[in-house]
Amino acid sequence: MARYPDLQAARGFLRNADTFLLTSHLNSDGDAIGGCLALRGLLHQMGKTATIVLPGPPDRHYDFLDGWMAIRQARNPAEEQFDHVVIIDCPQRDRIGLVQGYIAPGARLLNLDHHPGNSGFGHVNMVSTEASSACEMIYYLVRAMELDLDTHTASQLYAGIIFDTGGFRYSLARASTFDAAAALVRQGIDLERIAGRVFGSRTFEEVKQLGQAIHSLALHFDDRVATMHLTHAQLRSGDPEEVVNAGLLVEGVEVAVLLKEHEPDHYRISLRSKNSVDVSEVAALFGGGGHTKASGCHMQGTLEQVRNKLLSAIRQHLE
Repeated sequence: MARYPDLQAARGFLRNADTFLLTSHLNSDGDAIGGCLALRGLLHQMGKTATIVLPGPPDRHYDFLDGWMAIRQARNPAEEQFDHVVIIDCPQRDRIGLVQGYIAPGARLLNLDHHPGNSGFGHVNMVSTEASSACEMIYYLVRAMELDLDTHTASQLYAGIIFDTGGFRYSLARASTFDAAAALVRQGIDLERIAGRVFGSRTFEEVKQLGQAIHSLALHFDDRVATMHLTHAQLRSGDPEEVVNAGLLVEGVEVAVLLKEHEPDHYRISLRSKNSVDVSEVAALFGGGGHTKASGCHMQGTLEQVRNKLLSAIRQHLE
């Protein structure tokens, strides 16, 4: 518990109010969605009301998790405002997009996150870069609060943990991660179903999209950097976060980059690395951020302009 210096303050935050807004970052992923759903269930267990509002539509890959249908998408103007807000898995407050409108003036915020460079925007900041995921942090918060873990909550937390650790493959996974996962497994969760939905259930269009990205694959700097791109038209079937990992499959590649054209000349960039390159430093050069081995940013320009800027920045970080 020493890894979470504000754990007791977070515990008090949740105990001292009755109604909460739960939210996370734009393009909410498995850790964000699993964490919001798990905390919602735990607050209900405490006799409290919790509403989940996300900046965009919830990823359908997580519709098997209990409570998914209750997730709301933010509207402008906001339908209501909340005085107590928990922002999960989000290093900067502005990344919650339209959900900002749901936060009442003077509202108190609990910032629950594991990203390096978190700005500490909450009144309570339960932030630890030693945690694999927000869901791992919520597990230890549950334990500190002596709440019960049912199968639904355990499944939600496990889904978030395996998403952020890539099925325990990434260096984010530490001994504490496996301790938490083991405790969740003991609740009788369906490991095969959860892993299958998180990693193995894709539509025909999404699989075709993976092929389109791989078709664009190019290697740079003595085959140490791989780039791929998807056009605006190719993104109609969704925003594929995991596709970038295909670049790391190439032997010798240390950094993989996926450029996604969300609007003409507006790209959302996903960056991944294997070993020594800290891609969060690369992303930070363009106003983004994330983890050492998994980060992202947004950039304006043509495909060639954006790719050249990224490659120039990455080159400075190659040993």
